Amino acid sequence: MSDSLYSLLMSTLNEAGQHVVVAADELAKVITPLLDLDWESKTPDLDWTQSQTAIHTMRACLEYSSQVVGKKMDSYQPVLIDKKEIAKPSDYPLMIQTAARNLQKVVAMADINDRAWHTAGVSDPIGFAAMGVVEVSVHTYDLALGFGVEFTPLDLPCEFAIKRLFADTVDISNPDFYKKSYGEQMLWYAGRISLADQKRREGWRWNGLVR
Repeated sequence: MSDSLYSLLMSTLNEAGQHVVVAADELAKVITPLLDLDWESKTPDLDWTQSQTAIHTMRACLEYSSQVVGKKMDSYQPVLIDKKEIAKPSDYPLMIQTAARNLQKVVAMADINDRAWHTAGVSDPIGFAAMGVVEVSVHTYDLALGFGVEFTPLDLPCEFAIKRLFADTVDISNPDFYKKSYGEQMLWYAGRISLADQKRREGWRWNGLVR
């Protein structure tokens, strides 16, 4: 492999992981003013409390990191993480930011040819970074909604994740859909909202395969 091609691939891995960090920093910005509210209340449309949703978001980033490192090809790499009794809502922003940075560093140090199992298809480090973006961005929306706060995910991370995971999973004929922001499109792809005459999705999933 030439030095120029290697540099390009490393740049791609670094950029992919950085999108997760940007999304997590936005999550922290959104939820920090909400830390004194009731985090044992239910997250809308999910079977979790707000605390459980936050912990799931952290865990998703760590599990994707473990998949990239472990390269397990038949199932998830086992990761056992329990909520500690001393954990409190004020811990959640940094907890998720740290997990996102862990995924970013793992992706940045990976080989572009690494592969690991996922229910949506065997994927590569860039795919797992995109999955991290979906988890963090969409659950930021969920957490904000649970406290009555409007939130639309950031466009650049969502554009990256949509193009990597969703773009070839559904046919959309309405050109008005593509006039919406990538953050809004992400919420539609993830079954959170209706958008441009496109009904809210049910049973949605992404395609993690390398392509």
